Amino acid sequence: MGESLLFRPGRIGSLDLNHRILMGAMHLGIEGQRDSLPQLKAFYEERVRGGAAMIISGNVAVLPEGGGHGMFCLTEADHLAQLTELIKAVHNAGGKMALQLTHWGRYAKSSETGRTPWAPSPIASRLTKETPAEMTLADIAKLKKAFAAGATFAASAGFDAIEIMGSEGYLLNQFVSPLTNKRTDGYGQSLDGRMRLCLEIVEEIRKQAGNDPPIIYRISGDDFMEGSTTREETLEFARRLEQSGVDALNVGIGWHESSLPTVGAIVPPGAFAHIAASIRAAVSIPVIGANRIHTPETAEQLLARGDIDFVAPARPWLADPAFAQKIIESDRDGLNLCLSCNQACLDHTLGHPPKPVSCLVNPRAGKEAVTIPPADKPLAIAVVGGGVAGLQAAKTAAERGHHVTLFEADNRLGGQFRLASHIPGKDIFRETIRYFRVSLERLGVTIRLNTSPSMQELNPFDRVIMATGVQPYIPETLEGVDLPHVCTYADILSGTRPLGRQIVIVGGGGIGSDVAHYIVEKMKLQPHVQTFFAERGYGSEHHETVTITLVSRSEKVAKGVGPTSRWVLLAELKRSGVQIVKGYRCTAITSEGVWVENDSEKRFLKADQVVLCTGQRSRTEMAEFMKEQLHADLIGGASDASELNAARAIRQAYELAAGV
Repeated sequence: MGESLLFRPGRIGSLDLNHRILMGAMHLGIEGQRDSLPQLKAFYEERVRGGAAMIISGNVAVLPEGGGHGMFCLTEADHLAQLTELIKAVHNAGGKMALQLTHWGRYAKSSETGRTPWAPSPIASRLTKETPAEMTLADIAKLKKAFAAGATFAASAGFDAIEIMGSEGYLLNQFVSPLTNKRTDGYGQSLDGRMRLCLEIVEEIRKQAGNDPPIIYRISGDDFMEGSTTREETLEFARRLEQSGVDALNVGIGWHESSLPTVGAIVPPGAFAHIAASIRAAVSIPVIGANRIHTPETAEQLLARGDIDFVAPARPWLADPAFAQKIIESDRDGLNLCLSCNQACLDHTLGHPPKPVSCLVNPRAGKEAVTIPPADKPLAIAVVGGGVAGLQAAKTAAERGHHVTLFEADNRLGGQFRLASHIPGKDIFRETIRYFRVSLERLGVTIRLNTSPSMQELNPFDRVIMATGVQPYIPETLEGVDLPHVCTYADILSGTRPLGRQIVIVGGGGIGSDVAHYIVEKMKLQPHVQTFFAERGYGSEHHETVTITLVSRSEKVAKGVGPTSRWVLLAELKRSGVQIVKGYRCTAITSEGVWVENDSEKRFLKADQVVLCTGQRSRTEMAEFMKEQLHADLIGGASDASELNAARAIRQAYELAAGV
């Protein structure tokens, strides 16, 4: 990759950058807490060492009512002091950092700020269920001064650039959008009025802070809200921002309220690049792209096409703190890719209550300040089970200097994670298995596939870690579970059972919902086939009818799936015509179908195939015996099969092996 466009030096205003891979803004949920400052420094220092050309900080509120839980606010003296310490730490590590200036507007919660949220107009937010106060002209003047003061502080503290957050439905974006700006004064009505505050803020910053630091404006490329800012208006706004003195545009996508997924794994890589490209064609300043640019291949393609000038992914830096360095060193095999699962990042920050950010595939994320020392004495360690828990345990133990042997009963690594990789949007799970396999090979771990070790084989080891995982739970007391047309989710996802045409899925949790999604996609004509016929003037309809019914005991389908992913999954099932029967328990399976009932009625659902998604059970036979006989440690599904939770399993494995 020596000729890669990603490696070419770049320039934003007066700032020279070594290459084109930035680290986008992430709210970590620990900002502003003095006792968390060492961790915050360690987090960013590690990403500097990982090659980020420049890091953009998480949201920093310019005023108290525009912030939220675990955020810096520029009206707090200690927060200013912490930010000054933070930029010094980044500079000492050899890095560059931009300070992102933010006001959440109607997305701020009074329960977190203790203040009534502001907005251009008093229009309730679906996100917070609150109605904000309409900003007065005095409020607007105060906001402009606060942004300018923030830029002045950033310059004096030594930040290398500032980014103004004007995207994702936050306050400045709310002023530009006709959906949230119904003002009848000079800050509303026409596009000129709706743009006015944003342009005045840039001009005020230039007046107060001069030409340094460079200004990046995070512009909403498309709100994906019906009736919001048009594409033509956005392009005009981009041109006006350039004229007002902005040095680069960072293109954001969608609002938190929009119905189009923008950050989930179901979104194709680089899906929004055409939007950034249209903005790049309208201006002469650099354009930065972020959403769904998670791999070096996608980033390279977008630069080669001329869609953008820089890439600024965020979550991929959680997954691998050396994201840029590995790309620069052509170590694609060693890159730990982000899964866009949101389970330990966005689901944490948007949780009730919010939790600090971590990462499913990188349990060190958020714990960089805690050093894991080499082992005092290298031990011979056996890890039994090659799912993600076993893989993480083996990796961490080997990194500490232990001699590790990994046993896996199957002929491939990955376990349940490999099964899950067949679900739409989760094929990237195979990249995690690839990363673990490469890591273990480099660490010299002995991998023995197709092997279930005996007691005698494990006896010589100093330590045994049982990560034998789970298997589908079959409720043996349920009448009809042994009929030939009944199978488990594992049978379906592994491809060992052909699909029926009238399918009932028993179990409406995360697994059942995923299996329904899998079957829907499996039955569709693939997009490339549709395109082939469409380009040649032929129809390509799939005439075969398949019905899928999902039976959920709970009234809440896909319970346990994270909040940022659940609504996307349910929307896909609805769009695909999956029938959902909520609040019913399965009482019997017959050769013709399934009997279900609730407290008031009994129903019969015809089926030629019944798929059991009724939970999991630990592979306890061997694990419990080894625990007693060899004092083995049980991790992952072997210790708790209550639900499939890869994030928990990987974290548990990491913490155990870090202490061995």
